[in-house]
Amino acid sequence: MKLTGWITWGVIFLSAAKARAQLVVVEEGKPRATIVIAAKPTAQAQEAAQVLQAYVEKMSGARLGIKSETEKVEGTRVLVGHSAAVRALGVKVPSGFTSAMNEEGFVLKTVGRDLVIAGNEDWHYRGTIYGVYDFLERLGCRWFFPGDYGEVVPKMETIAVGKLDVVERPSFRMRNIWYSGWMPVRPEDSAKLRQWYDRNKAHALAGLSLPSDGSIIRLAPPEKYFDSHPQIYALERNGQRSKEMLCLSEPETVRIAVKTITDTFRHDPQALTFGFAPPDGYPLCFCERCQKGLLGFTGKGYGEPSLSDLWFKFVNAVAQEVKKEFPDRWLLTNGYANRVRPPEGIGALCDNIGIQLAVIQACTLHRIGDPKCWQRQEYEEILRRWTESLRCVFIYDYDPGKGLDNSPFPALHNLQHDLPHFYKRGVWGFWTEGQNAWMVTHLNYYVRAKLMWNVKADVKALVRDYCEKFYGKAADAVERYLWTLENAVNDASVHLRWGAEVPWKVILPPTTMRQLDAAMAEAERLVDNAPPSSSRAQRSHLTDGGWLRSARSDSLSKLHVRVLRLTHQHLKAYLTMVNAADKGDFRAAVKQTEEMQRLRDEVAKIDPALLPSTPEWCRNHSTTLEWYRGVYQELAERIDGRGKLVMLLPREWEFQTDPEGDGLIYQWYLPGKGGRWKKIDTTLYCQAQGYQDERGLGYAGKVWYRTSFTVPAEAHGKPLTLTFGGVFNQGVWIWVNGLLIDYRERQDSLRPFDVDVTKHIRAGEINHVAVLVNAPPLGRSQRTGLHRRVFLWSPR
Repeated sequence: MKLTGWITWGVIFLSAAKARAQLVVVEEGKPRATIVIAAKPTAQAQEAAQVLQAYVEKMSGARLGIKSETEKVEGTRVLVGHSAAVRALGVKVPSGFTSAMNEEGFVLKTVGRDLVIAGNEDWHYRGTIYGVYDFLERLGCRWFFPGDYGEVVPKMETIAVGKLDVVERPSFRMRNIWYSGWMPVRPEDSAKLRQWYDRNKAHALAGLSLPSDGSIIRLAPPEKYFDSHPQIYALERNGQRSKEMLCLSEPETVRIAVKTITDTFRHDPQALTFGFAPPDGYPLCFCERCQKGLLGFTGKGYGEPSLSDLWFKFVNAVAQEVKKEFPDRWLLTNGYANRVRPPEGIGALCDNIGIQLAVIQACTLHRIGDPKCWQRQEYEEILRRWTESLRCVFIYDYDPGKGLDNSPFPALHNLQHDLPHFYKRGVWGFWTEGQNAWMVTHLNYYVRAKLMWNVKADVKALVRDYCEKFYGKAADAVERYLWTLENAVNDASVHLRWGAEVPWKVILPPTTMRQLDAAMAEAERLVDNAPPSSSRAQRSHLTDGGWLRSARSDSLSKLHVRVLRLTHQHLKAYLTMVNAADKGDFRAAVKQTEEMQRLRDEVAKIDPALLPSTPEWCRNHSTTLEWYRGVYQELAERIDGRGKLVMLLPREWEFQTDPEGDGLIYQWYLPGKGGRWKKIDTTLYCQAQGYQDERGLGYAGKVWYRTSFTVPAEAHGKPLTLTFGGVFNQGVWIWVNGLLIDYRERQDSLRPFDVDVTKHIRAGEINHVAVLVNAPPLGRSQRTGLHRRVFLWSPR
């Protein structure tokens, strides 16, 4: 039976008599096979043989010998890697590499009393290593997370292999998940990740030259060309030339870029790609020719203006010249920031161009094409256009695609839909920007790896297998917990981008949290009351895609449930923090940040890569735990530190949209003006309260807030400050008792700000406050209006 792609795995029981008729590797704890490698083995084959030897010993206690094919071997042979012995058996093993980069794969095949485990080791391929780990996985081993914490190794005293005839090749060529620096990464973490790649058939394809941010300077290194050819560098607004960006309309830029790339390919015949891209952000050259080439396309977060036509005209010109000498090499660039839109005025692009499509502007909560998410609908169309224009398109995405608070990022509901869609569109693979925070992403990376290798893998079966092997008796409860969380995110009508706060109080209302609490409590009860498992080693008989499952030890299941409980408590502490702030109890909110840090420290005792603390360099970055603590501490100090609270303004205000901008003319800042107003919660931006259409397209005009309140008479004669906890805006106007007293052109949306109202508040009377907010333009982060409490206080 020969299969291509994923093997359907299951539990297969063989009788003892039948097991004896199969290829026996270990019997009753005694080695019955020898690992055989080539007379002159590759480093990868040697490594693979040692891995197989080590894990068979972990499972059974039996240590298989490793011998050269030139040595005499009695009994069963496990042939690892390419060798004359494998060729003599007539087994065809994947090999070779071309610019198509689609030669990867491995075989598992029994021939008589021999088992062949070998794969493509050419170029940067890891086929033989993958084959060994795949074989071990069929015996029940798992590596859900890097390191010892994520490893599952069953105990068994007999390993017998039935007939195997398996050929596997990956669905995607590029299968990389890399650690960004947003969470701490130690050298040992990087080493564990590389090992995890092998165990789950992912890789970084180290031999590729990629279009990293700012790599455009590789085309014309400033130390070589800046003094002699200043005109090829971008002109900045101030009239100076930039050493970080090139002038795309200058013909000499194209000539020098072509020379640099062709020289590189001549020097390194194995170099398949040359990658280059502008600096991060929205780089532009301000010379007259470049500005004329921009074409004026703006909006929706794809660049103000879009650089796509000018950029890809330059890339195309370089690619056409390079192709004349190197028709089988790739020029890789990125579709990112102001280059996401496909160009409109170029026509056919040269077929040696590859694009790393990084649509950071798209919502990260919903699947591609989701009818309730316009951003993912546009992503689908942008992807279609690029994959129809170019042969080589690979995806740069973000997991977790949110802020840095270390709350969960459930993405399985998206992965099980999106990766098959990418495959149908002919996408080559993925370069995922990840974080070393494995209980934040939880199963995302494991499932990503499985789908990247075999796009037909059953996600629900993978999750079930994880729950059974990692949580033992608590499998049902944990499975229910995971899918409750996934379904809540999948059903959410709110939207999210990378780097933003997750509106968890909308996604996880009290009813959903009670479900999660119940599942978590049930998981703990089940592992606490689980009867001790038998210590007797099990027998394992493997045939085409089957294994005999072995039980996890009770202590490890309890440990894993405990880590999940601590992670759940961290999420609850986050929600409690937000709830306290919504009530105006900022001291209580600060205490919850301390509780979240305590929980992180507790998890770190088990493994610091599961729920890590923020690295020092980015602790002041918005959405980090330290940032929340600072904001709430700042608010608390106004109330009971450097000042004293006079009163919290109402949480619910009157609200009115103003798409025509009429409110100012008709004095909506006065009570009773503007017709019938609705009520709105001032602790949540308006789009999350229904001000968006059925596609999730948020309201993008001006909005008004209005409230009335009685100020205590005791405030008479005291200095008074009105604090706004936070306002998403591109302009804020504030009226007190009918008088405009403050205007902020672009107030920081995430931080509090103060307005001196001493001269305008009437103590002992009803006062009126109105706020006009200018909404950000339609884009990926459509959030408008008040989102933290407003209060009146008196500085000491």
